[in-house]
Amino acid sequence: MKINSKVMFLLCFLMVITFVSSSETIGQRQDAQVETPYIISQPCASCSYINITILNKDGIIAQNVAMTNNGSTWVYNFTPNSSLRHDVNGVGDMNGIDDSFAFWFDVTLSGERSNPTIILSDIILLLGVIGIALLISAKHQKVDFSSWDKNLTSGDKNMGQIFIQGFIYNLFKHTFIWLYFLGWIMVLILRDVVYRFNSAVIYEYFTLIANIYSLGLLLVLIFMIGTFASYMRNSISTLADNNWGVGDGE
Repeated sequence: MKINSKVMFLLCFLMVITFVSSSETIGQRQDAQVETPYIISQPCASCSYINITILNKDGIIAQNVAMTNNGSTWVYNFTPNSSLRHDVNGVGDMNGIDDSFAFWFDVTLSGERSNPTIILSDIILLLGVIGIALLISAKHQKVDFSSWDKNLTSGDKNMGQIFIQGFIYNLFKHTFIWLYFLGWIMVLILRDVVYRFNSAVIYEYFTLIANIYSLGLLLVLIFMIGTFASYMRNSISTLADNNWGVGDGE
């Protein structure tokens, strides 16, 4: 039993050493960003050449390409087009002897790891927008717009008060305008959350939805302008019929 225990301990020790050695040999570099130039670098003062091969799970991206010596290190400009892990295998003549090296880097949409703080902030903001939408809907159902409309011109009100109260009345009556704006904000927040999670395919769908939603937003703005213009025209007509609130002097 003691011999077996020692053998097992020795095997585990060797496995740990191998793992540590491989981790040091194949290290991770900083993350790259999709469709953004990324400089792959490798220091070697004694090298006269360095060639690298770049590959990911889809296959070889660049095979045996030459790096450029910029005086302090060897560099290669690479623009990734997919959010995957990329492995770099290279060879160079360090001290006149051919030697190999390897490392890898991740490619993400944002160029950085998922940030839990930003994602949490987006989720809180999203919940806040949903809460505002529910509050507006609940308030809208409880409002008696017929009584509100009748009270606009009743009582001793000047022209400015009628305009302001009437404008608020029209905006709140057409509550879908605000809900549409809030929905647009929700789409943008969800797109940012997907962006932080580095899901390229889903992000493309949300970008398409956001673009279509933004086109619809133009129609909503046109409707708002038309509603406001109609309200102004009706208000001026009403005030004109009432001699702009000025009595006949009797």
